[in-house]
Amino acid sequence: MAERNLTIHGSALSGGGVFHHVTIRGDATIRGDIECDRLKVFGAADMKGAVAARTFRLFGQANVDGPVQAEKMGVFGEVDIRGHARLGHLQLRGMAQVEGGIEADVIRGYGELSVSGSCEAESVALTGVVHIGQTLNAEQVELSLCFADSSVKEIGGRTISITRSKKWSAIHWLSRFSSSPAVLAADVIEGDEIYVEYTRAAVVRGERVTIGPGCDIGLVEYHTAFAQDKKAAVNEKRQR
Repeated sequence: MAERNLTIHGSALSGGGVFHHVTIRGDATIRGDIECDRLKVFGAADMKGAVAARTFRLFGQANVDGPVQAEKMGVFGEVDIRGHARLGHLQLRGMAQVEGGIEADVIRGYGELSVSGSCEAESVALTGVVHIGQTLNAEQVELSLCFADSSVKEIGGRTISITRSKKWSAIHWLSRFSSSPAVLAADVIEGDEIYVEYTRAAVVRGERVTIGPGCDIGLVEYHTAFAQDKKAAVNEKRQR
């Protein structure tokens, strides 16, 4: 990695390149690909190219017009990635929108994650709102629904837990701004150990399946065990 650094204070336009550290404090536009060891943004950044960094920490807002690759990415604000994201660890405290897919080891945090393609990870634990256009696939999936409805076309994993956030009771006044509390809509949910609540799904399929309150499920297919809350609706269930 190059030893030169790029530091921007205030409003500035810069070219891309290979750097050791890149620090933006203010409002910057970078034209070209960026490769660096550490990228920090305090403010706003408009990046017209790909980003490859060992660590990428954002405190504010960033648009990336290309793919992103990072071992560690922390979003404390809002990021819009117009490309594929390959990440080791994503820590979210705000909103991340990816106009492509995500490959990651670990995704954790609070806020809103929107992915037009698929999301592949070892572990996903998010509280807030999730929109995934294709498949969410992870060994462990923990979604805690809050603030607004979520949607995922297909969810696959070893252990899957979909709940309504317990924080909802502390912020119940937000329900005044929506017709109903947060629910998840999905076509298919498939795994080994599955617990879902406040979920609308066409098919839930697993080894052991528990359908919690607030669910509306078309078909449940289970192998070993099945349980259903009295406040849940299941149209059909089959033991495989």
